[in-house]
Amino acid sequence: FEVQVVQDARPTERLRLLTLPFSKHTVFGVADVHELIALLTEAPGAHARLPKLRDMFASRACRGAVMIGTALEPQRMRTIVSNLAGLDQPWNCPHGRPTLRHLIDLSSLGGTAAATSFRSFEPTV
Repeated sequence: FEVQVVQDARPTERLRLLTLPFSKHTVFGVADVHELIALLTEAPGAHARLPKLRDMFASRACRGAVMIGTALEPQRMRTIVSNLAGLDQPWNCPHGRPTLRHLIDLSSLGGTAAATSFRSFEPTV
């Protein structure tokens, strides 16, 4: 957002919105300015991010994700699982798509080592 301050204008007309940001198919508008002002008013000094911006980033992140059916080398698979292990909520992407798929029910393996012995993964950065 580009805003101009007009010092000699009336108090309710001192700020003028000159430009609205956009990114690909996401266009921000006057309502987003009002929402940003509300966020900043509710928590002065805190980092404020518009929900519309968060949704835009979440959508773009998913577009670059590994899709079902994509062939991966074993090392790439281990890296992905290791990184997921470091997340607080690895089950879904930010806007709800599942990130994991159950391939087998461990209880069906009984007391075998595959069902009872797990290696701990350290997240890679």
